[in-house]
Amino acid sequence: MSGISKNDNAYWKVKELFSLKEHVACMLQFEAALARAEATVGVIPKEAAVVIAETCGEVAFDVAALEIEGDRAGTIVIPLVRELIARVEDESENASRYVHFGATSQDVLDTAIVLQMKQAIGQMVKDLLRIEAAFSALARKHAKTPMLGRTLMQAGPPISFGLKVAGWKAAITRGRARLVTAASSALTLQFGGAVGSLSSLDERGLEVARALAGELGLSLPDAPWHSHRDRLAELVSAIGILVGSFGKIARDLSLQMQPEVFELRECPEDGKGGSSAMPHKRNPIGCLHTLAAANRMPGMVSSFLSGMLQEHERGLGGWQAEWETIPSVFECSSQAISAMVEISEALEVFPKRMLGNLVSTREGVFSERLSMALVPKLGRTAAQGLVSELVEYANQSNRTLSEVAFGNSTLLSHLSVEVIEAVFSVEKALGSSEQLIDRLLEGKGV
Repeated sequence: MSGISKNDNAYWKVKELFSLKEHVACMLQFEAALARAEATVGVIPKEAAVVIAETCGEVAFDVAALEIEGDRAGTIVIPLVRELIARVEDESENASRYVHFGATSQDVLDTAIVLQMKQAIGQMVKDLLRIEAAFSALARKHAKTPMLGRTLMQAGPPISFGLKVAGWKAAITRGRARLVTAASSALTLQFGGAVGSLSSLDERGLEVARALAGELGLSLPDAPWHSHRDRLAELVSAIGILVGSFGKIARDLSLQMQPEVFELRECPEDGKGGSSAMPHKRNPIGCLHTLAAANRMPGMVSSFLSGMLQEHERGLGGWQAEWETIPSVFECSSQAISAMVEISEALEVFPKRMLGNLVSTREGVFSERLSMALVPKLGRTAAQGLVSELVEYANQSNRTLSEVAFGNSTLLSHLSVEVIEAVFSVEKALGSSEQLIDRLLEGKGV
């Protein structure tokens, strides 16, 4: 991503977290923790656990070769465990007998991906909080900045820019809460052995599992979840919803950044947003990255949900499809988050242009307020009919709606000058915006 610092945002960090190198490191972390846990409860000798853990932490593995062998074997765990046994055997033949003791390949892979997700979610949450803080400050600053409300891509009554931004912030806050809740359920240990019964450890299986969860800093589920992917599906879906919210924000932003609208602009940066052919352009690159992620995400969420149809105690195809889907979901979401960090913390706002676009409607956007003022006098049908005629006349005569209103004897016979002036007051037209901003930023209501 252009303009994205590798040291200061989720995208590059998350991308690294889901690299093959890190994936193997997390698998080795599982194997080391398993040995320590089994030694703690007396299933294997403590001396063996020390050798296994040291080998997992100190020996370099050729991850590219492991990937090639794993593709042929069906899982990278098979060549990794074989290589680990050989390395441990170089130090202690007895210790090598206890490598991967009582575990199955899916225990290693699932727990490794959980460890990767745990780290990634921590980084993502940090960046989400940055975005929320930036949007909160922006909403407060522009609580009284009027702009056009827009419905069905057409001009509507005025709103404050602050209210629009507060809506963005609240959606992200809800998304973060949804993410954290789903993560608390999904980030659990996977340890069940061949068919999820821990039978190879006789009666010590749950003791080992409890100790292993403690070693890895993960929660212990009621039972292994090899072919039950609902908690992961909830997490992936929560991420999908979050990215959808970012896509909505990026769509709004990019529309307001169009030159003919020009109410907002991404902060300029050398080499960012230029055109190879048109020197005058400043493309909204942050919005581009966010929208690209939002367009890709539904397909990945759908792919994961499709893969939930897993057979018996170990899935064939559905589980394996996750190996590509989960890293892509996290990389895609972190791309959107990182782009929005940049946008939110350096967004250029042009209040005069917002007001100018509002004025350009020749006050037609106040038609709702005018008809509402007339409804108690004329009834809804008659009131809207009269205002429609006034709007049409204002458009044809190139005059403002207030000029036409003050010149209409029928309207003046029902409304005082003061009431009409209030109808066309931009400040009054913002309604309960400030109260709504407070509620959105402070999390009032649902």
